[in-house]
Amino acid sequence: MDDLVKEIIPLLQYLIPGFLSTWIFYSLTAFKRPDTFGQIVQALIFTFVIQGAVLAVGSLCLWIGSKGFSLGKWDERAQTLWAFVFSLMLGLFACYLATNDKLHGWLRKRNVTKQSSFPSEWFCAFAQFDRFITLHLHDERRVFGWPVEWPSASSCGQFVMQNPRWVNDDGKSTPFGAEILLIDSAQVKWVEFSPVSEGSS
Repeated sequence: MDDLVKEIIPLLQYLIPGFLSTWIFYSLTAFKRPDTFGQIVQALIFTFVIQGAVLAVGSLCLWIGSKGFSLGKWDERAQTLWAFVFSLMLGLFACYLATNDKLHGWLRKRNVTKQSSFPSEWFCAFAQFDRFITLHLHDERRVFGWPVEWPSASSCGQFVMQNPRWVNDDGKSTPFGAEILLIDSAQVKWVEFSPVSEGSS
């Protein structure tokens, strides 16, 4: 048993940076966590990138040391510290790429992909179109307002609407009487995005 523990602990120490990057990514983005196997695969990919970066830094430090300028001792402690730093950087960088669509936008212009970086078309619409919306409810009522927050998926979550107004059948709006309105997404049939001119007024 002791031998098994001695073999598992170094393996866990090797994989923890990848799991840390994975945890950061799913904690800071709207992406749904995959099953356990999917998370392990992603953690292994992150670990491969992190360990490659640590190896590159180690080689650079050893090369600088061979030129007569010592930066310190390159040992397991230094490797662990750099692995921790790179795991944080990689996790945050993955979040950055997943939330601004810049990489996917660049690839779309070159016909490499048609996908966006967002987890769904639903989330993509809210992230890209920053404007007033009208919620069409299942009971045929309509609510107009500014979406302060919205659910990451259409099937669950709530809308947080600021300065909500009821929209009458003639298209005129009536003040709701509250500054903030929380609406369950299950009550929403569809979402209408206002034109830019209307949203800026």
